[in-house]
Amino acid sequence: MGLLQPLLQLQRVDTALLQLAHHQASLAERTSLTAAKAALVATQSKHNKLLTELKAVKEEIVALEAANKKCELAIQKYSQQLKTVIAPREAEALQHEIETVRVERSGNDDKELALLENSENLDSQILELSEQIVSQQASVEQATLALKSALTTCEADKQKLDAQRSQVASEIDPKLIKLYDMKRNKRTTPAVADLHGTKCQSCHLDLSVVELSALKKLVKNETSETDGNAVYAECPNCDCYLVI
Repeated sequence: MGLLQPLLQLQRVDTALLQLAHHQASLAERTSLTAAKAALVATQSKHNKLLTELKAVKEEIVALEAANKKCELAIQKYSQQLKTVIAPREAEALQHEIETVRVERSGNDDKELALLENSENLDSQILELSEQIVSQQASVEQATLALKSALTTCEADKQKLDAQRSQVASEIDPKLIKLYDMKRNKRTTPAVADLHGTKCQSCHLDLSVVELSALKKLVKNETSETDGNAVYAECPNCDCYLVI
């Protein structure tokens, strides 16, 4: 067996760890939780906006009611004055003031009626949104639990792979692991791969007959090296270590 053979198993464990990390970062449960939280925030924002609008409507209703009370008082005042005046012009002026106030009061009544209808509509919408918020909060809680469960599973898998890696690494010469780590840190593809036929399993490119022959000769020398200065077989296309 070539000196690189043990590294191949180490590379497979490291590849599994990378795949697990990618899987953990892109969990469907994480996406679901993000979507659930976004929906809840949007509903809460709309709910708060309607509450603010309802408050403004109620304040306007109170203001109109206060204005109408003033109108009633004004009408009473002018009506009392009308009973005591004798001059036609003064009576006409008071009647005009009474009519003006009545028109104002009628306009206020119309506005208040529209505002009351709007208030009822807002109350209905707010109640509906409140029910949605309760439902969406439950969805967020469920999604949170689902993500927590998925992360727990990932962590258990990682611990198993970490233990496996430690076991595999303990059986490999530390100098060889150092070379492997140096190469692996410079790449995004596997640092060690084997051949399937004539194809490198790191870059998935075919090697020529001449290249294969040269690598096989190198492997023989690599296996026989005992001074720690072995030159290891590398893919001529992607520069990874090749197990032949």
